[in-house]
Amino acid sequence: MPPVINLKKCKHCGLCDKFCPGDIIHMCKGERSAKKSPIVAYPEECFHCGICRVECIPGAIQIVFPPLML
Repeated sequence: MPPVINLKKCKHCGLCDKFCPGDIIHMCKGERSAKKSPIVAYPEECFHCGICRVECIPGAIQIVFPPLML
């Protein structure tokens, strides 16, 4: 599973995009908002390193690991 971004808790700072080593997360202009929001652009390429979650504010990004990875 790729990272799950809670846009209600997101501060739209872009740190998840900046620190993602796989370039999985991108900041894009939303349809309903003038500010940019993070999206998981390449979910199948995420290798679950967790850096996006660590750099972000608590609760804004969650990583759900597939059962085979546990």
